[in-house]
Amino acid sequence: MRKIIFFFIMLFFVYSGLIYAQNYELNITNPNYQKIIINVYNLKSSNPQLASKVKSVIVRDLNMSGFYQANDINSTINNPSDISGCNYGIYGSVSGSENNVVLEAVVYDVTNQKIVIDTKITANNFAWVSHKLVDNFMLYDTGIYGPFESKIIFSAGSKNVKNLYIADFDGENIQQITHYNTNLLLPMWTTDNEVSFTAYLNKYPSVYLLNLSNGHVRSLYSASNFSENGTYYKNGLYAVSINKNSNINIFLVDKAGNIVKQLTNNNGITISPYFTPDLSKMIYVSNSEGSPQIYSLDLGLGVSTRLTYNCPNSQSPAVSSDGTKIAYICAGSDFSLNVIGVNGGNNENIISSYYLDSPSWSYDNRYVAVYGSIDSKDGIYIINAINGNFSLAIGANKLYSHFGGLDVSKKIN
Repeated sequence: MRKIIFFFIMLFFVYSGLIYAQNYELNITNPNYQKIIINVYNLKSSNPQLASKVKSVIVRDLNMSGFYQANDINSTINNPSDISGCNYGIYGSVSGSENNVVLEAVVYDVTNQKIVIDTKITANNFAWVSHKLVDNFMLYDTGIYGPFESKIIFSAGSKNVKNLYIADFDGENIQQITHYNTNLLLPMWTTDNEVSFTAYLNKYPSVYLLNLSNGHVRSLYSASNFSENGTYYKNGLYAVSINKNSNINIFLVDKAGNIVKQLTNNNGITISPYFTPDLSKMIYVSNSEGSPQIYSLDLGLGVSTRLTYNCPNSQSPAVSSDGTKIAYICAGSDFSLNVIGVNGGNNENIISSYYLDSPSWSYDNRYVAVYGSIDSKDGIYIINAINGNFSLAIGANKLYSHFGGLDVSKKIN
């Protein structure tokens, strides 16, 4: 429930009346989707351990995409004519070190008997060369560049102490970026080098900005007993949900903490602002008509339109990078990840389960990262919104026993 987790201090999203299902339920679109078969062969290298790591990420990314069945083949290829039993074959070599990896890779189209990719990729870690190869292959095969060069920022830890982490889109390269002895929740990319989060660093829950280059943390807005969200708008302005006059509404504030404009004026609680890419609309959640539902505010006309109706509690809206779709969580007796048109309509259930939380789109508009309990395992999942394929990217364990929100970068990093 991105941007809703803090409401243990509120009455808005208390699910005391809900009975959670004991068994998860998966609703997957097009379960008979025929995946393209790709054989990934051993990569030649004087550093076989490094080559094995590169190969494993290639296989993982391809399988996570939901479009391919990647087979890990324990042999090398010298001649592409030797490749059979698949649609494509990937082979090549790896050189360098952990901090300077060079992947020379070939992708062979078995059906048409031709090399479709012959590339040399250099990066400072083994996962990145693999992500780059897979993303380029997806561009060739689907016409759309792949999602694996984006980053996930997420909050995780124990019940009372959560910090912020960054990971590759498939869960590789996890790095802890904050070290506080309190809960840091609801992280969100504001720029390529800055993230916002909500935390009790002082007396009340407030919004903060973290500069990823120098680690500097500054308060974005603290002149209230409650503020959360820190969604970037433009020209150094951020949308923040603030408690004023016994109601929580959304305001534009500058980095100095000054309120520049009030965007909503509702009774009750209005949270989770998310702007469309063209900045013409702000999508948000409000309980102004009873239960929490998703609305769209036309920023030019100042007119709001309700978008969701057939859901007990609609929450955590995330707008796709192309501005056409909204992913959100419908919470009732179970939880479902739904996608609706940015103007409403065409509501589609992608997957349902015991618990789902914090959807966020990849930059290619085909995948949604979401935290939840799917396939009897808790963690961050990557969901293919086209065919419903899901893969566990980051599993919950002792370090990540509790999560507090996530967000996916919208640009290639």
